[in-house]
Amino acid sequence: MKNRDKIRQYDNTLHIHFGSTGEERSVSLLPLERGLSLKREGKQLLVTSAFGGKLEQVVLESFGTEQLASDAFEALQAAIVSHGLRRRWSSRAKGIVKWGIIPAFAVIFALGLNMFAAKLTGLQAPTEAQYDPGIGTQPPAPVFTPQRTQPLQQPAPDLANIPGLPKPADPKVVREAIKAGVATGKYSVKLSEGAKGTVYIFSDPSCPHCQKFEPELEQLAADHTVEIFPVSVIGGEGSAKPIAQMLCAPVEQRASMWKAIAKGRPVEGPVCEEGLTHVRANDQVFRKLQFLGTPTVINQQGAQTPLTLPNQAAAIAQWLEQTQAQ
Repeated sequence: MKNRDKIRQYDNTLHIHFGSTGEERSVSLLPLERGLSLKREGKQLLVTSAFGGKLEQVVLESFGTEQLASDAFEALQAAIVSHGLRRRWSSRAKGIVKWGIIPAFAVIFALGLNMFAAKLTGLQAPTEAQYDPGIGTQPPAPVFTPQRTQPLQQPAPDLANIPGLPKPADPKVVREAIKAGVATGKYSVKLSEGAKGTVYIFSDPSCPHCQKFEPELEQLAADHTVEIFPVSVIGGEGSAKPIAQMLCAPVEQRASMWKAIAKGRPVEGPVCEEGLTHVRANDQVFRKLQFLGTPTVINQQGAQTPLTLPNQAAAIAQWLEQTQAQ
């Protein structure tokens, strides 16, 4: 005769059917995660479990003999123990995956991504032969091999096409105004004479950019003729007074006085009305020609340096050479 007794586990539930040995031959489902108590009393199997917050005891199955009941009880015990072992190993497996396999895959993925990025950028990791494996030694830093790229060519912006900026004065007008001012010997200071060309600077000694520009100006003065048109458009009276003292002094003293003024040092000499008049005239020319700020650098043709050109001696010298050749 075929044995129809079945005790099977589905997730956290036992499916029980004593189809051959049980008297009732009922089908029962025992939820193992709730916690239950199983016992045998004579020919019956009793189960106590919590339902709705209360402990209830019910007859799971009745058998014809105590031996059949005992065999069924042992079979149920074995099924419950097997369920506990499965849960134990499942929990361990999940822990291994969570704390072992997943971090390992993350490390491998990060290393692979790093190698891929290094390959793209030319960053090469050192080999073992490149450093001494002795105690306390460190591998050398990776060597970065820059990729060859084509330089981005950007034309200098046209002042006339930038919204909000005034239209630059005609270089011819600027050149004539500067030539007239230099010819009088009253409005400018000749800082130096050089064979590589002439550059004109509108500068305010109170202007931070002008002060920062002074070392570059000294480099330009080494082989260029530099003419300074001092203005007080930034510092106002604080700039006008020392400039007037300088313009009132003899021509041969003005260069050294300008260097002192540009460094914030006081100079000796009277503040004559003529000197103040010349400062105001320079300010008026500066505004009429609509220069954008100080220092304003101008070549012999009356052209201003492009907005993209840095106020550095080397860059300005190259620009002067290029514009003279045109």
